Amino acid sequence: MKIRINPFDEKSIAEALKVVQQYKRDFAAKEREFIERLAEIGASVAFTGFEVADYDGDKGDIDVWVEWQGNKALVMAEGEKIGFLEFGTGVRYPEWNGSGSDYTPPKHGTYGKGRGANPKGWYFTPGEGASQHTYGNPPAYAMLTARDEMVARITQIAREVWR
Repeated sequence: MKIRINPFDEKSIAEALKVVQQYKRDFAAKEREFIERLAEIGASVAFTGFEVADYDGDKGDIDVWVEWQGNKALVMAEGEKIGFLEFGTGVRYPEWNGSGSDYTPPKHGTYGKGRGANPKGWYFTPGEGASQHTYGNPPAYAMLTARDEMVARITQIAREVWR
């Protein structure tokens, strides 16, 4: 953006200020669109990750949404089994391999009473049914995958919004 100003002409200075203020408004709108698009991608990836996650019991209701806090968008997830789905349960599943992230989740099976640390598995009773044996569930990493997808798409989305 080029702005030419005649420092001795009030109208020239006023016009330059109008141009800068409009640029500032346009930039803020594009910034909001950029964040919104990334957050929508994150919410979609997280929701899909939770939906397709392997889980022995009933996953219950899972809700994934975008929450705005000022100019920040947070991808949020809620559900009774979210922690079990995201991080997995039991010792029969591989430890997290890093996947390019600096986040390290807790070791599988270390939650609650530690039943997931038993290499022979454990029993649970789903609702009113008979007791079932399980070795646990693999981690879905739905939120971690969502974050990684948003990071991977930053440049693409920025180019689309600011072109």
